[in-house]
Amino acid sequence: MSRNRLFAFLFCNLAIAIFEAIGLVISFAQIGLEAFKYYTELSNLLLFVASVVNIFFATRIIVAKKTTIPKPVWLLFYSAISATTLTFLVVVFVLSWMYNGLLFVLTTGSMLYTHTICPILGILCFILFAPKVFTKKSALLATSLTGLYGLVAIISNILHIWHGPYPFLYVYEQPVWASIAWLIGILGGAYGITRLLLVGKITKNKHIKL
Repeated sequence: MSRNRLFAFLFCNLAIAIFEAIGLVISFAQIGLEAFKYYTELSNLLLFVASVVNIFFATRIIVAKKTTIPKPVWLLFYSAISATTLTFLVVVFVLSWMYNGLLFVLTTGSMLYTHTICPILGILCFILFAPKVFTKKSALLATSLTGLYGLVAIISNILHIWHGPYPFLYVYEQPVWASIAWLIGILGGAYGITRLLLVGKITKNKHIKL
């Protein structure tokens, strides 16, 4: 990555980290630790962490003239972008119909940051700066994070530990087939997103393992 691109990458991650901090502070101030039940907050928290890590390594390269950003760091960033992209798309195509419309879920309170600004900035940053260091297996790893959340959420709802927090997780208020259909649809969509993000990013070097 050239020095100019490195500075642009650093600036992009600084913007993401700042906006994420604002959005997450608002979310936790409003609902406290309940925020940890929401995929939105978890995916944005992951993106915040990934951006901070990117800032550290980009700054180290600029100041100490280190060589490259490590491949595991790119995988962390990729996983975060995959998760927040899923958040954005579920908000637009699913939750906007269940709540008060598209404008509400994209611009109200913390949702302006966690549903809109940060996911979009993340997608652009990944597309513009991520190198070809990924493999097709990277998509499975990134999707597994969504699968883990889904597993915890469904079990928590079955055991009456959680209620939701999303309507499609109300296992006792919808037919079993509907819960299964939602699970398959969202996991399938998550995998499709992770694969789509890898267009032009897959390495031909078989020795690179992520």
